[in-house]
Amino acid sequence: MAFLDEGTQAQVKEVFEPITQEVELLVFTGGDLVIPGKDATGHQKETIELLKEVASLNDKITVTETPLAGNKEAKDAGITLAPTIVFREKGTDRLNTRFAGIPSGYEFQTLVEAILLFGTKKPLATDTAKEELANIKDNVTMQVYVTPTCPYCPQAVLTAIGLAYDNENIIAEGVDANEFPIASQANKISGVPDAIIAVNGKTTSERILGAQPERIFVESILKVAPAA
Repeated sequence: MAFLDEGTQAQVKEVFEPITQEVELLVFTGGDLVIPGKDATGHQKETIELLKEVASLNDKITVTETPLAGNKEAKDAGITLAPTIVFREKGTDRLNTRFAGIPSGYEFQTLVEAILLFGTKKPLATDTAKEELANIKDNVTMQVYVTPTCPYCPQAVLTAIGLAYDNENIIAEGVDANEFPIASQANKISGVPDAIIAVNGKTTSERILGAQPERIFVESILKVAPAA
């Protein structure tokens, strides 16, 4: 079953024309085992089918699947939900720009823009933000909870991804709040977008509610992880 009609496929194909770099969509997949207190695997089959359909629109985009269970690199990077999509240039090993769940509805924009970011190397973040965050030594995670029906959510996820693209000490992860209700409940998500900020693996009290401008994201990061 096709996710995109012919008109949408043509539009996306045109949007992808500027891509010059090979982009890999690395998908961490889960199994059928349900662990008490943890979210079950989400819409994994549908996610992979959607990504392969998108990848078919440009020969520089590839989709790779790998099991999450027992993957030390994923564990070290804090990846716990399946499916999780990692956006990166093909041939690199970075795991810090990603989306957990199926990027459907308004989050399809996040998928397209993230692919463009790595495929064109045209930054989303401003030079000012890059300079201010360049000397951060701690590992900062921005976990942005969203829903596919929220028109403001892609802006928040893409702002986080734009900052993480330029600084590998920053992890940006969009999370479908509906697809992973246990994680949402644990983080007391009551509205979206809602960005939870952790430093060196420990959740802080700092959070960004709503689709705030880049300046708010930068200030929130520097508040909990001052630049050296």
